[in-house]
Amino acid sequence: MDNNKVLNHSDLALFCYQYSVVLKSGIPYLEAVHLLAEDVIDEKMKRYATSIAEHVEKGVLLSEAFDLQSVFPVYTIEMIKIAEMSGKLPEVFERLSDYYEQSDQIKQKIKSALTYPVVLIALMTGVILLLVVKILPIFHDILLSVGGTVPGATQAILNVSMWLQSGIFIILGLIGLVVILVLFVMSNKSQKSRRDRWMLNLPVVKHLYKLSVTIKFAKALSMLIHSGMDIDKSFEMIVPLVDNVHIASALEESLVSIKNGEDYETALQDIGVFPDLFLKMMRIGRKTGSLEQTLDRISGIYDKELTRKLQKFSASIEPALVIILSVVVGAIMLLVMLPLINIMSSIG
Repeated sequence: MDNNKVLNHSDLALFCYQYSVVLKSGIPYLEAVHLLAEDVIDEKMKRYATSIAEHVEKGVLLSEAFDLQSVFPVYTIEMIKIAEMSGKLPEVFERLSDYYEQSDQIKQKIKSALTYPVVLIALMTGVILLLVVKILPIFHDILLSVGGTVPGATQAILNVSMWLQSGIFIILGLIGLVVILVLFVMSNKSQKSRRDRWMLNLPVVKHLYKLSVTIKFAKALSMLIHSGMDIDKSFEMIVPLVDNVHIASALEESLVSIKNGEDYETALQDIGVFPDLFLKMMRIGRKTGSLEQTLDRISGIYDKELTRKLQKFSASIEPALVIILSVVVGAIMLLVMLPLINIMSSIG
């Protein structure tokens, strides 16, 4: 069993949803837990569900049974503990499912928006390299065969072409090394601090990333308050949820400020991640006693804004890259074709 690997948000969303369904159905608690273990299709999740059911049958609390699997986030286990105390297990499982589903959707949206331009840039680079390395030498040979002279700008491009041909394996090796280095930084846990700093400082990406952090923060805080937890304890529980060491550290510092008498919104503003509108609505929600509903509303607003920004980003990047490709290819072709046209004109 892959005990050291926490389940992804997609698996968590489905698993929590299945528990919410069986616990809402009116079936006796123990029978419902066993029924779910029998109905889970995915083999990996079925092992966890079966193990949970076996522990529950022995008298272990559901939260403890989840904890014993070592694959569920601390937040999930803590929320189940709260639900056991408040008697809201079905509702909490449903809200956990919504939370993880939304988190997974945000992650997929950002990944899709960033993958698209990377693929386009790779294709554009491939087309330009093919043109420079393979096509240009042919035009060069034709130009020399008809007795033409090579202009300085054209010769410079041809020199680049010859240099690329002679060192193509070295170049490909360097590109591969850079790709491996980026993948290592993005996937290695020891490089998390560096990766998190990139996400907060990369142009365009940083705004989208901060928006996604705000959505998840608002959703998690709303769920904790709905479960009956006070706002101070809710803040403490949210810190481990933040998947960025720099923001998590800043949140811990804001907790100290709050305990020293600073209001929540001012402490959060000092972090420099949350939008002013979010902080103002949060203040209004606290004053009117409707913080949970306000957080749900603001997370929905920002989710729509994130979707629009990602769509706009994807829609704008394609024509920009196409224009760049057209200009580069057109310039290269003109530098090669103009001497040939001049020779043909003189012959004519």
